[in-house]
Amino acid sequence: MSDKSATDTPSELIELQRTSNAEFLKVRAFNEHGRTSEWSDELHARWKAQWEAWRAAAEAVYEAVCNHPAAAEMGRYTLEMAVKAAARRSAAPTASDGLGV
Repeated sequence: MSDKSATDTPSELIELQRTSNAEFLKVRAFNEHGRTSEWSDELHARWKAQWEAWRAAAEAVYEAVCNHPAAAEMGRYTLEMAVKAAARRSAAPTASDGLGV
């Protein structure tokens, strides 16, 4: 494995991760509506649709990372963590937003 830095992290992967982060924050925004057991059917349907959007975005990131040539060179996990870190550094959401994973 090579010692690639975060500056070598592919920008297209960072952009995908930013999209996933944004979708996640939209899911988290539903927390302001209180307990899920008290939600209306309409609110639950909106939450489920948003959750699916986030899941699809997260899957797109994972698939892109796994299939990127850098994953073979530096390892999938290392590349994935570099992408997540770069997306956190370059976007408005912070670790306090729950994106410190």
